[in-house]
Amino acid sequence: AVVSTQSTGDENLEALSQLLRGVPDIRSGKDYGIITRDIVAVESVNEFVKINNLGVNFCARSYRAVAASHPDSPTLTLLASLLSSKFLHREIREKGGAYGSGAMMNQQAFSFFSYRDPNNLATLSVFDQAVDWANQGSFTDQQLQEAKISIIGKLDAPTAPGARGVAEFLGGLDFDQRQAFRTGILNASRSEIQEVAARYLSGDQPHGNVVVGAETETSKFRDLGYGIDTFGQNN
Repeated sequence: AVVSTQSTGDENLEALSQLLRGVPDIRSGKDYGIITRDIVAVESVNEFVKINNLGVNFCARSYRAVAASHPDSPTLTLLASLLSSKFLHREIREKGGAYGSGAMMNQQAFSFFSYRDPNNLATLSVFDQAVDWANQGSFTDQQLQEAKISIIGKLDAPTAPGARGVAEFLGGLDFDQRQAFRTGILNASRSEIQEVAARYLSGDQPHGNVVVGAETETSKFRDLGYGIDTFGQNN
């Protein structure tokens, strides 16, 4: 994304095009304009990326979700905040020893992640437990309110003009849509959170698991049917 005044827009776009032409695999000189990409449904995929002498793991799982303008987007965003602070932090960071973890709703995908994590399969199991926790509505009213306050605080925080431009470019929401999103956060109920968790994160929904870890873990993931990749190589 380029945030620019109208008078320097063409100059900055040309500078960006020159930069992109220098990146491997896109040196063809293709004219890069605004690209809108819809995430299509795919079969579930599992990949393990091996790195020699890596002592920790980086785990991620993503489900297909909805665009920011969709009525379910505020509730999914609230669910991500709730899972991050009230379940994943406790289970993956405090109990599991990972440096960090969380859930996020972004660009039509709902994702779980952990980083610098001593565990891998155990963390993927926690992701499953997190979905069950949300489906069952195991959070308290106070936890739900705290998650709402956290998100509203971020939405209402002062934002530099450049950051506002980037946010609108990436999210595609105008002022009225942002206000509707804010209202959706405030009005979301326990039952609505349970409903979106069941609709988008249920076991039969296509999703992807990716684990980056030590080369010594390769055979374990190969036996589980994971695709195996080597960091820095196209296999």
